[in-house]
Amino acid sequence: MIDFKGLPWISYNIFVILSSFLGDTTILVASIKYNAISLHKIIVVVIQHLAVCDLLSSCTYTIKLIVRVSGWEELPKLREFYDHVVIYIYNFSLYTTFFLTAAITTIKLLTIKFPFRARLWTK
Repeated sequence: MIDFKGLPWISYNIFVILSSFLGDTTILVASIKYNAISLHKIIVVVIQHLAVCDLLSSCTYTIKLIVRVSGWEELPKLREFYDHVVIYIYNFSLYTTFFLTAAITTIKLLTIKFPFRARLWTK
């Protein structure tokens, strides 16, 4: 039986996970297969890395939710292993996303400040 107090929490998490998976895969397919993003090549690569980090954090968040909600109290070692591994992967992808966001801002600033040198960066 479903606890109706947790229904908004469950629906919110499902919405966030689905939108993350759909958005990130759309970005990756559009930029790799169809070459649809017409920005500087370095900026497109950073956007692809941001999408991969977001997919990684969404997957680890989903695994963490499944392990915590499924009631694996009878297997404490397995739950402890999942908690430790997922926390490290999630933190890694979170901090990588911070640095990539700073990198994309810096690259955009440099391409605006030095427009003639920006052409030579991808050759």
